[in-house]
Amino acid sequence: MWFSSPVDKLSNTALNAAEAGDYSKAEQLCQRPLREHPEALDGHERLAMLREAQGRYDEAAAAYAAALETVRTHPDDYDRNTKWLLETSRKQALAMAKR
Repeated sequence: MWFSSPVDKLSNTALNAAEAGDYSKAEQLCQRPLREHPEALDGHERLAMLREAQGRYDEAAAAYAAALETVRTHPDDYDRNTKWLLETSRKQALAMAKR
């Protein structure tokens, strides 16, 4: 059986709002897990995705860096693929910011 935590639900709802173009709602939904669960990767990653969707690439890169710090701080909770994906996403956001 699939279990979805409250953080998962919030971050998925934030992603859905961003994909629908409702950036204001997505922003609110991203901030909540950051406040309530700052150690969770989801809030940082969803905020980064939101910033990319908004074309705010420097801020996206910063959010990906915060997500990477979470991975570095809790290495047993994440695999190498997660770290690689976040590093790649951060580099892409930085490259977009330079355009």
